[in-house]
Amino acid sequence: MELPVQRQLLELLRALALGAGFGLLYDLLRPLRRRRWSAALSDGVWCLAVLTGLQAFALYAGGGRLRLFALAAMGLSGGLWLRLVSPLLRALGRLPGQARRVFGRARKRPVNFAKKL
Repeated sequence: MELPVQRQLLELLRALALGAGFGLLYDLLRPLRRRRWSAALSDGVWCLAVLTGLQAFALYAGGGRLRLFALAAMGLSGGLWLRLVSPLLRALGRLPGQARRVFGRARKRPVNFAKKL
């Protein structure tokens, strides 16, 4: 059975979005990976989400089949998410703490200057 090109393209775009979603979910679960038990729990949640996502994708977007190009697209977009977008999200997550440190130092400067006088 032949698959029309438009349907292949739509399936490819959905697979790219799903792979990026898997990467986003991994990033959202990353703060929970501090301790061993919470790392195992977050990995289990991520694996169940990926399994459910793959099954739903195969049933609905793939018409009951999980095609190799869709798996490759999911892996590619998930990997690109973790390589390109994830470092930016982690840097943005560190901004509030860095801002607090900078403003804390700036707040102490007049006090330190007054002590020197």
